[in-house]
Amino acid sequence: MAQSTSPSKYRPDHHDWDSSDYVAHWAAGQDPKEALRQKPFAVLADTIPHQQNAAIKILDIGAGYGALTQFLLQRFPNAEAVCQDGSSEMAQLGSERMKHLAGRFNYAICDFSRPKWVKDIPGNYAAAVSSIAIHNVRDPKIMQRVYGELFPLVKPGGCFLNFDRPRPPWEDQLKWLSEAGFHDTQIFWRGENRAVYGGFRST
Repeated sequence: MAQSTSPSKYRPDHHDWDSSDYVAHWAAGQDPKEALRQKPFAVLADTIPHQQNAAIKILDIGAGYGALTQFLLQRFPNAEAVCQDGSSEMAQLGSERMKHLAGRFNYAICDFSRPKWVKDIPGNYAAAVSSIAIHNVRDPKIMQRVYGELFPLVKPGGCFLNFDRPRPPWEDQLKWLSEAGFHDTQIFWRGENRAVYGGFRST
């Protein structure tokens, strides 16, 4: 999640991620939706260009309480993940919910809506992923910058895959991903108002 305290006139995030009560209430509202996300999560996992037994490193951008991270670490049993999030409260909740995966993930607390957020992200990754997070910044210019900044974090032969809303339209976001350096950008799964889309970094 992006933090709620940004100087942008667009106010990139309308959520109060610094409040433990708000985070708990928000997460409780998301829990019933997780069953509906299993299919797009499976498509996202199947699109990662690695065998399931590969010891890959995954970056989950705006990871929140770790729903996508948990799915991917179960699908890739030798993988490890860095969960980026702007909320310490959300990281605390995610660490509790994923305690059975302790040792295979850690949180990096930084705000992807702010320039140079990647300086706080260690290493590079076989897959960068995100789920229902990046649209929260609202400002198209910030989203475009985020895509450009995350490209160097992806290893050659890796990918970036996003499960999110069409805000801005998916076609615009695919164009920004191409401009950032990703190739074969496309929509891999589409629902009524969600899609899995992304691209790959050349080897």
